[in-house]
Amino acid sequence: MDMYAAIKHGESLGADYVEIRHENLTKSIIELRDGVFHTLTERKMYGYGVRVLVNGAWGFTSTSDGLKEAVEEAYRLAQAASRAIRNKIALAEVPTVKDRVRTPMRERPGFVPLEEKIEHLRKIEKLVKKEDFVKSSVIRYEDGTGTARLLTSEGTEIEWDPDYLLQSVWLTGIDGPLRGAARSTYGSVDEGWETFEHFTPESLAENLVRKLKNQMHGVPVKRGEYPIVAGPIVVGIIAHEALGHLAEADLTMNTPFSEKIGEQIAPEFVNMSDRIVERGFGNAKYDHEGVPVRDVHIIENGVLKEIMLNREYAKKWDMEPNGHARAESYSNPPIIRMRNTVFEPGEHSFEELIEDIKFGYYLVDFRGGQAELNSSFQVGVQEGYVIENGELGAPIKDTSISGIAIEVLKNIDALGKDFDIEYGICGKGQNAFVSSGGPHMKIKKSITIGGEK
Repeated sequence: MDMYAAIKHGESLGADYVEIRHENLTKSIIELRDGVFHTLTERKMYGYGVRVLVNGAWGFTSTSDGLKEAVEEAYRLAQAASRAIRNKIALAEVPTVKDRVRTPMRERPGFVPLEEKIEHLRKIEKLVKKEDFVKSSVIRYEDGTGTARLLTSEGTEIEWDPDYLLQSVWLTGIDGPLRGAARSTYGSVDEGWETFEHFTPESLAENLVRKLKNQMHGVPVKRGEYPIVAGPIVVGIIAHEALGHLAEADLTMNTPFSEKIGEQIAPEFVNMSDRIVERGFGNAKYDHEGVPVRDVHIIENGVLKEIMLNREYAKKWDMEPNGHARAESYSNPPIIRMRNTVFEPGEHSFEELIEDIKFGYYLVDFRGGQAELNSSFQVGVQEGYVIENGELGAPIKDTSISGIAIEVLKNIDALGKDFDIEYGICGKGQNAFVSSGGPHMKIKKSITIGGEK
């Protein structure tokens, strides 16, 4: 049974809405650990995700064959759930879409010879290990090339190329009694193999080795609450982890954002968005419900304005869907996810941000972090510097910062006029490619930096 017939079959059973996503993707994974290729695999991802709405309840199943049976199983699940569900699900109306979205990649990674990928990883390893203090490296590369398709009983039909590449590098350093670790992750859905023309092994190695060296030879931080200038990458992790999840509609009701929509929560010069950005890892034209992706102005002129929605929560909140239903693969139902969550630039130079700080810290990059729905967060810092009398000083050792993001918002003092993003994977039951970032940000208080007293 083909997808069109399966849609009709679901309707004939009595489903109010039928949605089928098909994926045909070839994934390559290569991992190089200290000169040895521990992983060198190619994997096929082929199957259908079937979701139906029956009497206000969802049913979902996935299959690599037997589409008719999958529709019938999803219908049975939804029918059973509808007898127990108290608050019936309804979907916000959206326009019907028929489109074929081509990848903008110049050189799709799935067509790059394996030998060239292997040589790329070997080159990175050779460059990072030029320094004797780099004792261990793990380099992982992954890509996917293929096609995907969405059909719904409302008439939406979209095909797209779900191509991507993802590269991560971890280094461990030892210099006498000193220890350090550094990491870098880069991903792309808009550029293919050509992305390494500007994100070069040379620039990657230089950046990582600097971080590692600074950690080992840096000064310990003074534990306490000091003025902070956060670089775009640290700003991004605060935007994503500590604030972005609060603006995902399925979580918002249990967060400080629940009763603050329309309220001033930050200075008027603060703007935060989830939007399409150049080279953003979360970029897409449509979400996995076929809704056009649009920019979401989460904070506008300091006011909490919008949240991220799928069709179900758009109906609950009486808002317009904005394209944030995303599924990790055909075997997962779409849920509300961020894409590229960023603070928007301001108007200050970096020198202006630090000039009146008598003592504080400049935080450049993070390593790991966690946040709670009350907006509390803790983030590891893998690169930073002392600020003293308006000038940058010594690098600092590996440390961490913590705070309450709602309070941090109130204490943003100024924003730089630059902009940059970080690349990564967000886990929320499913993995999703995301970016986060912004300009340099001056925060006068409310962030505690850890370390020696």
